[in-house]
Amino acid sequence: MAETTKPERTSAGSSAADAAPAPDSIDKILGAMTSARAASGPAAKERKPVTYDEFQKVLDSTPLFMKETPVGMEDDYVLEALKTLVFDGDGDEVALNFKNHGNELYAQKSYKDAVAAYTQGLDAAPKDPALRTSLLNNRAACNVALRNYGQVLKDTSAIIALSATLGTDAPPKALYRAAQALVALDKWDEAEDVITRGRALKGEDKNKAWAELETLCEGSKRRVLGNAERERRAPLQRAALHRAIVAHGLVLLKSASPPDNPHPLDFDPAAVPDIPLYPPSKAEAWVPPPANTPLIFPVFLLYPQHNTSDLITHFHEDTSFEDQLGAIFPKTASSTSPPPWSEWDNKHEYYVDNLAVYVETAQKRLLKVGKEITLREVLAKAQLPPKDGKPRDGVVLRDGLLSFVVLVRGKEEREWIDNFKKARDGK
Repeated sequence: MAETTKPERTSAGSSAADAAPAPDSIDKILGAMTSARAASGPAAKERKPVTYDEFQKVLDSTPLFMKETPVGMEDDYVLEALKTLVFDGDGDEVALNFKNHGNELYAQKSYKDAVAAYTQGLDAAPKDPALRTSLLNNRAACNVALRNYGQVLKDTSAIIALSATLGTDAPPKALYRAAQALVALDKWDEAEDVITRGRALKGEDKNKAWAELETLCEGSKRRVLGNAERERRAPLQRAALHRAIVAHGLVLLKSASPPDNPHPLDFDPAAVPDIPLYPPSKAEAWVPPPANTPLIFPVFLLYPQHNTSDLITHFHEDTSFEDQLGAIFPKTASSTSPPPWSEWDNKHEYYVDNLAVYVETAQKRLLKVGKEITLREVLAKAQLPPKDGKPRDGVVLRDGLLSFVVLVRGKEEREWIDNFKKARDGK
């Protein structure tokens, strides 16, 4: 019979087998149990991410966090008991609870809910002025984010009034948020006053936030007032331009579908005093230009013999056609200096000395233009006053553009003129 070994007794009277196993032995046992359970049990389901809205619905369905009592449960005493936990304590304690909850919502950028929480805190009528100030200030911060600037001013005004009754300075944050709201509402003078008061508070003289807000205020003021001044000038400028057009003897025509013109007729900016749009003290000196102010026209040069054209976007009325043509075509047939010959001019006929310029008036008169005279002189010579029941005549300004015909002198020039007259006279 095999010899058996008796268990060794401990001093407490228990066997060594009954003593607690070593920690590493427990770890091994638990590890084995966990592995066995994972191998034999069902696989764990992958957790679905929870959105903030879903999380909020869970809170709203939890009695302690419910904002409203569900329909049909108004008399549930357990639910009502849980809801009252939020309101346990005096007004300051309740207000502090709502403030802390509002701070959490603010951190999550849930500004509307945070406003509601701070409002509930204020409704609890806290007696501590610092707590009430904090609730108002935090609610103002939310309303800045929500752009409810009127509400921001109400809360910050309440803070300033409360500070005055206590004989203390208003908190810098309250003044800063009041200034933010005033800038957003285009109340720049009031904003500048608040910024000045905020900077004067102890420890705020080196706070860069005030300088940044002051820059924002000035930029807003410049933009809004500058735009208003621009709008004030626009109709006066248009009326002045119309008077100048009439004074030049031009006949205005507008087509049903005018072409896009990125360079419309305008006064020569060099002849108009540069009066800034801002500040108002300087802007008010602006007056519309007089009718004799030089004009700059967009002008079409038409080449009917080649069915093509050029657009001179800035034809100053005090320059001549010779000057303008000289920027497009060579001066003479033997010219070797720029500009080069046009690609469509295969015969090299289009050079300044070989060109003739014509213009048609509103009454279908065809006038030859002296290349050496200015555009202003051409327009003046073309105009005729009303006579024999006919309206006044002059060069046509169609859709804000002038048009002149450029021809090669000689046979083709005469043929084109004959064809023009036949078409005009119906022959």
